[in-house]
This record gives sequence, C-alpha cells and structure tokens, in this order.
Amino acid sequence: MSKNLVLQIPDDVFEAVEQVAAKTGATAEKFVLEIVLRNLPHNKKMLTVEERRTALAKLMSYAGAVEGDSSRSGDNELIDADLAREYGKDL
Repeated sequence: MSKNLVLQIPDDVFEAVEQVAAKTGATAEKFVLEIVLRNLPHNKKMLTVEERRTALAKLMSYAGAVEGDSSRSGDNELIDADLAREYGKDL
C-alpha cells in the first residue's frame, strides 16, 4: 500500500531537485523519495519488551559457546605475546 504526499516547495528548490534528479536519471519524485528513505530510521518495526527479551535470550544462548583449544585462550598476556610473535612487534 502507498500514499500520496503533496508538497509545496519554492520554485528554486523544485528546479534544483529537477536538475539533480535529471543528472542521476531519475524523476524529481523518485529523487525526493530516495532522500526521504535514506533519512528514515532503518528499524521499521519497534520490538515490544517481550520480543526484546526473547531476542536477547536467543542471542545470549550463544554466549560462551565457543571453546578454544587452550585453557589459556582467554589469557590477555598470552594473546599479546602471540600477537607480538606474529607481527614481530613488542606489545
């Protein structure tokens, strides 16, 4: 479903819109619609509190799910030493 929206804009603004639209191969209407769409929030649907809780629970089910091959894989000093060896720099 779509709606019509009528805008009253100054002649000089309309002429500028037509000129820029023509350069891009679009009509003035399509050009203005693109500008509007680019400036709207991307999240078209706001989640309810319950939907947010469900989504967070689903996401959190993956937390801690990765197992490293070393019991020290979370050791920052060991990671820094590995990076230093790999890139030849003193971290």
